[in-house]
Amino acid sequence: MQALNSPIELGVRSLIVLTAAFPKALDLSRLVLMDHCLLHSADLGGPESILPPLPARTGELGMKRTVIEHGIHVMVRAGMIDALATPDGLFYRASDDARPFLQLLRSPHTTSLAAVADWIAHEFSELSEDQIRDRMNSVTARWSEEFEWSRALADDTGSEGIEA
Repeated sequence: MQALNSPIELGVRSLIVLTAAFPKALDLSRLVLMDHCLLHSADLGGPESILPPLPARTGELGMKRTVIEHGIHVMVRAGMIDALATPDGLFYRASDDARPFLQLLRSPHTTSLAAVADWIAHEFSELSEDQIRDRMNSVTARWSEEFEWSRALADDTGSEGIEA
């Protein structure tokens, strides 16, 4: 069984985001963006990030969409998330049982996730997806510069390989 980034883990993270955003409902695209913001909040001017600042974090967005969708379906079947069919598409909202369920998950990790999710709900609730993507793109441009700088530094110090 996959422990990290499993549908259950990403479903719980989505539930945490939806609970912070309650009563607002979010679609899958926005939940994917919010999950990324949840893990890399410091890059966006928020609280300390849940994950370390690895150069490959830009690729996470596309890879996690399907797993997040599966996680949401797990939470819908468990009655934690309500799926809402609207003229604009399918949206998700935390159910009435979500907050009591999350209160049972007492750990430093879930407490940190909930605190960052509250920041995300406040920081991004009024922004469009395009505005969120623009903000993230300015950050990913900086990541590319940091990665190139660190690679150039490694080339200058000759740390690419060790001769035997």
